[in-house]
Amino acid sequence: MILYFLRHAIAMDKGEWKGADSDRPLTKEGSRKMKKAAKGIRRLDLKIDWILTSPYRRTYDTAIIAAKELKLKNKVKVSRSLAADGDPKTFVRHLAQNFRTWESVLLVGHEPYFTGLINVLIAGQGKVKLVLDKGGLAKLIADTPVFDKCARLEWLLTPKILKKLI
Repeated sequence: MILYFLRHAIAMDKGEWKGADSDRPLTKEGSRKMKKAAKGIRRLDLKIDWILTSPYRRTYDTAIIAAKELKLKNKVKVSRSLAADGDPKTFVRHLAQNFRTWESVLLVGHEPYFTGLINVLIAGQGKVKLVLDKGGLAKLIADTPVFDKCARLEWLLTPKILKKLI
């Protein structure tokens, strides 16, 4: 299974936003930068079967921007367990039960959830220090997803690199 981890784009600052954190939107700059990054992702010619996103507005909007550029608008699914306060064990179990090991899935989510999950998948109980910037993309390959060491990190691209691909 190929897992692509896409961190949501730049969102409004928590201190400036008066509503629920789950409703916090992308900034205009965040949307603009994500559109450029999505064009870079398209240039990578990735074979993506599904896009799974956190239900939070900023991640959902990021997923839709990517889906439009990748022509996958009908392949977007919301996963509650990808929310910032979601349970990564539940999410990995969901992947194993509902997706085939040959499928390629783009995950759109949050920090520190993503780097914590990536850490478990590539190092198990060990620790790996990695940073996934807003709008950044990482690729992992796993034979079978389990909540333990089961994957290898193929690459990690910053938003700047993705924009340079266009």
